Amino acid sequence: MEPFGKLKSFAVRVAAGDLDPPLEMDRGNVFGAFTESFDIMREELKASRKREEAAVKSRKELIAELSHDIRNPVSSIKAMVDYLELVSDNAEQKETLAAINAKTDQIDKLVSNMFHAALEELEQLEVSPEELPSRELERMIAESDPLKKVKSADIKDCVIYADKLRLEQTVGNIISNSYKYADTDINIRSFFENDLFVLEISDKGGGVPNEELEVITEKFCRGSNAAGKDGSGIGLYISKYFIEQMNGELMCYNSGEGFTVSLRLRLI
Repeated sequence: MEPFGKLKSFAVRVAAGDLDPPLEMDRGNVFGAFTESFDIMREELKASRKREEAAVKSRKELIAELSHDIRNPVSSIKAMVDYLELVSDNAEQKETLAAINAKTDQIDKLVSNMFHAALEELEQLEVSPEELPSRELERMIAESDPLKKVKSADIKDCVIYADKLRLEQTVGNIISNSYKYADTDINIRSFFENDLFVLEISDKGGGVPNEELEVITEKFCRGSNAAGKDGSGIGLYISKYFIEQMNGELMCYNSGEGFTVSLRLRLI
């Protein structure tokens, strides 16, 4: 009857969710084959749990990625509607544009809530860097700048180590933040530093207090200049994560008239 005593304690462990320790069996015992079937059940339960965890993580990644990607085009739509409101003289048209603006704000808040819910429990978003021509940045910048606030963009020709999608998200985040918090002309320059390609995106919005520079890239952290403006403090946090996963570095600093975000990427 000893195998049944072992089986009882084994069942208690499995019921408590402990699926790692195997069920010890004596194959010479008449009940050995019987108890072995329970250990096979443990292995199947363990494998099933891993599949479930992977599926849940995959769903969270998908939600986080989609919600984050939706926010950038929504911000661009809002920027263009803001511009049309300013230049329009038609009262009926301005009323319609105001309604569109309100809806984009609503979408942005809903997407932010969805993104936060996914990000809170998410360890990481997948980043897959590879060889990427630096000229791709010209397209990324143009697509992220619907109001043509980028007045100069000097992009040196080279090959960098980067994830195209994640770099596009990062550039979009930085330009979108400049639209929102500075609303000035933007200048972009690049240069080489040892084995790094450095891309600097600068505005003329006055910058942020020096004591906030060290924390501005932390999760849900927003500068004091963000008061009264929609946002969640996620853009620079996720951008920094993306760049670090490319073996690069994201740095923020005040530069005379305004704020600069520096992306330091590996050269290939």
